[in-house]
Amino acid sequence: MNIFIWPFAFLFLLLPVFVYFTFPQVKEESKFYALKIPFFERIKACGASISYGKNSKRGRFFFIFAWILLTIASARPVWYPNASETPLNAKNIVLSLDVSESMAEEDFQIGTTFVDRLTAVKKVVTDFLNKREKDNIGFVLFGNAAYTYAPLAFDKKTLQTLLDEIGIGIAGNMTALGDGLALGVQTALKVPAKSQIVILLSDGYANAGSISVKQAIDIAKRNNIKVYTIGIGAKEQTQNFYGMKVAVPTTLDEKTLQKIATETGGQYFLAETTQNLQDIYKIIDELEQDSTSNQYLRPRKELFYIPLFLGLLFLLIGFIWRGQL
Repeated sequence: MNIFIWPFAFLFLLLPVFVYFTFPQVKEESKFYALKIPFFERIKACGASISYGKNSKRGRFFFIFAWILLTIASARPVWYPNASETPLNAKNIVLSLDVSESMAEEDFQIGTTFVDRLTAVKKVVTDFLNKREKDNIGFVLFGNAAYTYAPLAFDKKTLQTLLDEIGIGIAGNMTALGDGLALGVQTALKVPAKSQIVILLSDGYANAGSISVKQAIDIAKRNNIKVYTIGIGAKEQTQNFYGMKVAVPTTLDEKTLQKIATETGGQYFLAETTQNLQDIYKIIDELEQDSTSNQYLRPRKELFYIPLFLGLLFLLIGFIWRGQL
């Protein structure tokens, strides 16, 4: 849809008419008055061309078109493409993911293939992103420290691309659980929203970072941020040693994850299989129902530069036609 922001500018089209009828015109005979040059005949004899403004009438049309086009430009034409939907009162959801080296453990299955924990998480988070189309979603990664990997955004396509590029150990090989929670809370607060939540996923215990878990919980509670925690990995792990299955202690700190969820008003979930993980994200999706409405936005594209360029072009041609340039 095209429209003019300043339609009153079209009144400038009447300005030449006003000037024509208001100011006195030069009498016809006065056009031939000129300064007499004593050596005019000698100049003429040298072959010099004398312009009497014969092209002025033709050049006038270029100035008329230039004035019309410049007036259109001053009216500021714009174009509004089709309206686009933007969620109103969307939720802020920050996924704070543990990417320490323990996430390389291949104890999850996708189909019949065993994959590492991070690969399983990526697959489930992809499904979660597709379901939360109207929410602001961001990523925080933590290992030795925590980093904002993707700020809150509606652009799920870009978020998916960034998710696919996450690698194990990208933030270090340890687990800064407190830092991951605190930065997740700070990221959720970046954009005003009616509801702000953090989903914290980890398979280890806090052994790094500058912020303790207790301090991070206090930050979440002060800002009324609900935290859902997910412990990933089996409660008891077994490893094969020369054909014998031997039980080894798990690094999963369920007690701390339960404390984080309880004190912030969220819930704790244990994911021992890919199906468990899918079910957990489905439960969170149902608990945080989408109650947003849509608003329609029409982006505006300025078009004034087109008549402005053409008007200046006609003005230039007019001056050249009259021999003034």
